[in-house]
Amino acid sequence: MPPVFSKQKRATLTNRALKEIRDAIRNGKLKPGERLIEMQLAEEMQISRFPIREALRYLEKEGLVETKPFKGTHVARFTEQDMEELYSLRSSLEELAVRILIENLDEKKIKKLETIIQSMQKASQTENLDQMISEDLRFHQTVCELSGHRKLLVVWRTLESQLQVFLNIEKDFFETTYQYVSTHEPIMEAIKNRNVETAEKAIREHLGLAMRIIREGYWNKSS
Repeated sequence: MPPVFSKQKRATLTNRALKEIRDAIRNGKLKPGERLIEMQLAEEMQISRFPIREALRYLEKEGLVETKPFKGTHVARFTEQDMEELYSLRSSLEELAVRILIENLDEKKIKKLETIIQSMQKASQTENLDQMISEDLRFHQTVCELSGHRKLLVVWRTLESQLQVFLNIEKDFFETTYQYVSTHEPIMEAIKNRNVETAEKAIREHLGLAMRIIREGYWNKSS
């Protein structure tokens, strides 16, 4: 009889390690450049090193960690060029998604997006920054989902972990959480008005603003 239960347990431990390490990188608890030592992580999580090793392999594919010969595994350091490439690709994907979405828009889709905006506003009011960022990502992902373009959504999801790292950077440089949330309103209005050109422009401006804020607050401040 094949070892069904041991395989399930091992997969579960890998998933647990993957989630915990990924979340720690996304929310900034593990800093860029910080070394990730398998034995140390295994001891903290009270599991064997194998699930840790598998989790780090997944995270390397996501671009969140880097492994170099004789130097070990470290949390990835993102450069200004990384940000520009990531956001320009994201903008192209989301502009296409919002165009297709509007061409096939109905009230049910509008309501779904409005509900996410409301959740984002509520998180802003209670200063729940983690929830606010989660709802931000959910809004943009839902635009891609509602477009019905499956391959576009697959590509967008490969960017998600890196996007969350930048969102955590971005949120620290807005004057208020309301200002952060309000940048989504022009996108929502353009979608409701079924104006494709305005919606595409709103996406470009929204992501362009995000890049400027990160660049001025993070790299220019650091230099």
